[in-house]
Amino acid sequence: MTNLDKVWEAFIAVLLGGVGGFARLLHERDRKKLKWVLIVSELFISGFTGLMVLTLVRLLGLGGDVIAFVCGMAGWIRPRILGALEKPAEKNLGLNTAEAKHDKPANKKSSL
Repeated sequence: MTNLDKVWEAFIAVLLGGVGGFARLLHERDRKKLKWVLIVSELFISGFTGLMVLTLVRLLGLGGDVIAFVCGMAGWIRPRILGALEKPAEKNLGLNTAEAKHDKPANKKSSL
């Protein structure tokens, strides 16, 4: 696969993730109340999720139509996908959110 093919595949993954997220947004909300900020943020986050899932699917050696399906569905169910990927990513990066929460200083009133 050439670099151009990989870029094209990534573009399609972002597009399908965004379409999946937008479809979910339309399914869950009253279309009359949709605001541009909500639409753009949904497209961005869902596209990001599609790209992250593309990376995982490539690592698993899957291709073709499976990639299209998985990236589109990732956009549709993005909160669960991102939540599921969060803990393994933190573990591999050496981050422990449970310890980080305990390391934060308690909210103290300023003497100023």
